[in-house]
Formats: sequence, C-alpha cells, structure tokens
Amino acid sequence: MFSKRLSLALFFLLSACALFEERKGPPSNFGPREQVYYATFEEVWRASNLVLQPYPLRVSNMDQGILETDSVRGFKVWTPPFKPDSGTAGQAYKLTLKILKGKFGAKAATKVSILKDASNQRDFFSDPKPIPTDGLEEKTLLYRIGREIQLERMISKAQQKKK
Repeated sequence: MFSKRLSLALFFLLSACALFEERKGPPSNFGPREQVYYATFEEVWRASNLVLQPYPLRVSNMDQGILETDSVRGFKVWTPPFKPDSGTAGQAYKLTLKILKGKFGAKAATKVSILKDASNQRDFFSDPKPIPTDGLEEKTLLYRIGREIQLERMISKAQQKKK
C-alpha cells in the first residue's frame, strides 16, 4: 500500500515538472525565407505593400521588384509571441523583400524572398554585430501576403457576381 502511494506521488512529481518547462523559440537562421504565389506580379506587389504598411519604407522600386524597410529599432513593429519582454535599445533590423515574376506552366507565378538583417549594438562605441533571426516575422509576413492575395481575389469575384 505504501509503495503504491510512493510510486504514485513520485509519478505526479516527476510528470509535473514537464508542465512548467520553459518553451524555446524556433532555431535561429541568417538566410532568407521564400515562397511562390500563383498570382500575377501586380497582385503580389499590391499585397506586399499592404503587409508592409506598419513599417517605415526606405525603398519601393516596382521595376526591380524590391521593397526595403528603414532600420527598425528593437521590436517596435512586431514582437515574437514567446518573448514578452522587448529587446535592448541597441537591437535593430531591416527587412528586404525581393519579388520575382515568373511562370509555372501556363499559370503566372511570383516568388517572394524576405531577408531580415538584424544587428545588436551593445553600447554607443561598439560596432553593430549581426544576430541570427528566428524566422517568425518573415514567415508571418509571407502568410499575410498570401492572405491579402486571397482576399483581393474573393472581393473581385464577389463584385463580378453583383454585376
């Protein structure tokens, strides 16, 4: 009887520790995130501009297919869900979107690449050092671009049915 109680208590004690284990974010990466959308270049360009509205844009060149944000300090625009605290004042990042027009068979296809250049400057006198990114912001932006394209298509389809 005592051994059953002891083993039951030990089981609950050891299994309860896993409940309070700290969750870690995804692995860090330096490379770009990419996705291909089966939409025209103009649709993807419009959706990308809508998604980047909260960011300060530095370059918006439709002919070359480049959108680039100005330097964003800390986590002023986007905060990861697993980091409740904001970063240090020396953290900054810049997003670069490259949009390439193409075709997949007879369908229009457009590839979007997002590169996040993140850096951390420890103090005023030190040089900024590149830091890896977790990729969540880039994946979120790619998802939102896809959703904007879907919404635009649904709205145009609804307007055509009205006519």
